[in-house]
Amino acid sequence: MKKVLLGTTALLGVGTVAGAAQASDGIKLDVGGFFQVVYQGVFDDKSDGHAGNHRNVDRILHNAEVHFKGETTLDNGLTVGAQIELEGEQAADQIDKSFVYWSGGFGKVQIGTMDGPIGACPVFPPGATANFSGFSPASWGGNQPRSSNSVCSDVSNESTQIKYTTPNFAGFQLVVAYVPSNNANDYNDAGMNGAGTPANPDGTAHHTFGAYVTYSYAGDGWGVDWGGGGSWQGKFNGTEGANDGKSSAYQTALTVTFGGFAVGGIFEYYNNGGDDNNAWVAGGGASYGVDAWTVGIQGSHGTFYASSAGGGNGDGGHDNNNRIILTGSYEMGPGVLLDAELGYTWFHDTSNATDEGNDDYSAFDVGIGSKFTF
Repeated sequence: MKKVLLGTTALLGVGTVAGAAQASDGIKLDVGGFFQVVYQGVFDDKSDGHAGNHRNVDRILHNAEVHFKGETTLDNGLTVGAQIELEGEQAADQIDKSFVYWSGGFGKVQIGTMDGPIGACPVFPPGATANFSGFSPASWGGNQPRSSNSVCSDVSNESTQIKYTTPNFAGFQLVVAYVPSNNANDYNDAGMNGAGTPANPDGTAHHTFGAYVTYSYAGDGWGVDWGGGGSWQGKFNGTEGANDGKSSAYQTALTVTFGGFAVGGIFEYYNNGGDDNNAWVAGGGASYGVDAWTVGIQGSHGTFYASSAGGGNGDGGHDNNNRIILTGSYEMGPGVLLDAELGYTWFHDTSNATDEGNDDYSAFDVGIGSKFTF
């Protein structure tokens, strides 16, 4: 389930916090996590030859993780700790993230499997809720060939990496990361926990770098958050006869708040390896909150050249993917959230490679959900 939440998942956060123990006590383990559940209906064309054919009208979604975290602050002021995030649902990769960290006046160093600088999605447009977004959450409404407009994706595939975060300098902060191999994020991958170094078969990248800068300012009743950065594959083992190669990604986002009102936008460009394989996604949103209630709107547009939903790599075609939603959420109490959405998605493929009837697709969806954070 980890891939279905952007950033969306990464995108919205879970807030597991553990208090630092006294140095003499050693590292103490705390347990946290979350559980999300959604009931959603999707209303599209279910006749023969269309994407909705043989698809259910409604569904139930659920996603859960259990987080184990421990840290301690040593007598010299250095804070050390570790975090393991265990999927609460059946998954091919049962451990979502696992890493250790050291932090102090020098900043923070993390080593392990975790989100890259873009994947952490430090700045995201308002208007989303814990379960619903106009970009790429688990609850994307629609059966079109493309089911996401992701704006929080690195080109490192959440592989094992080393990441450094600088201290905050007048609102600015820099995150840099290095991934030795994109083919090393699972315990069973070659070179991960046994003899030798990671394998790099055809079609995989290695020596991947990422960097992201953020700026935050809080004024009297207003504030601004900005971020921008990139992710680059240093080397790529190409596949003979395939249209592939080194990839990179670039993302920027801006959010401005005025009291209970917030508005913002985000853009990511994917310079995918090979000819005519690039893509870009742009969107934004706005929200207004008063007491425990928040209402919002969010939307996105993606253009994908020669994508898997189109005619294959390098054919000159492209598809357009769009989504807009209205959202509402209510905080019932600490760690207990209810949310709902009304959405519309539409898709168009110019390459005529999808099945007839799917070249132009649209759907309405409505959903209600909850999130428990513990």
